[in-house]
Amino acid sequence: MAVYLGDHKNQSAVKSALKINYAVTEIINPLVKDILESDYKLEHVVGVDTSSVLVAQTGVRGAKDLVWVGRAANHAAKLCALPPTHASRITKEVYDRLPDGDTKTSRGRSMWEQITWNDTGRQIYRSTYFWKIPE
Repeated sequence: MAVYLGDHKNQSAVKSALKINYAVTEIINPLVKDILESDYKLEHVVGVDTSSVLVAQTGVRGAKDLVWVGRAANHAAKLCALPPTHASRITKEVYDRLPDGDTKTSRGRSMWEQITWNDTGRQIYRSTYFWKIPE
């Protein structure tokens, strides 16, 4: 899980999701195919939501961990559990906060398909696009 802060947190989170898709699709899966000589493909989904969250350190004697509490942490994790037909899924709240441009469109076309998330009734967006990582 990643947490983004600041004025451009939603855009940064979406760019990260798209870059993860690039890494899996264009770097990891070709390496798996070449090295393991296998047609196995790693599948993934990155979920992004936005809200206030609370972080607490829990545990005892050297076994401490961070626990994130809030809708964004909960829903982002649940979005990751959806079928891997679309590698990136974002909530309407995230989509609405994205500036027009490179995280919403590619070559004049929308990168995102709006659907209803049946588990919650919320509107979400899904995408198979990726953001190329510089070499």
